[in-house]
Amino acid sequence: MSVAILIEFKDPKRDELYIPLAPEGAYSSEWVPLAKQLGLGWLPLFQTGTSVNVEDLPTVMGEFQRLRDVLSEDRSRPAMVERLDFVLERLQGVDSQQVAEIFIG
Repeated sequence: MSVAILIEFKDPKRDELYIPLAPEGAYSSEWVPLAKQLGLGWLPLFQTGTSVNVEDLPTVMGEFQRLRDVLSEDRSRPAMVERLDFVLERLQGVDSQQVAEIFIG
């Protein structure tokens, strides 16, 4: 299993957006401890999965950005930095006015 972002849109003809974050084991052993160490509130919740209000998406993106910034400074996990760049790029392209639901987990 993996941890991913699933965004459903208001337009029923539009396909949902699926953005994989990490395999469940890697998310649990790498992402969650780092997120907790940085005091991030949302990222640890994604281990078990949770709905995210569209109004909270900028905060979630800020947490992804914070994690990315820290990882890029220490250069110990280039694959995670690449994944976070991909995630942030995909999320920046989402029009929040069109979003019906967000689930991350």
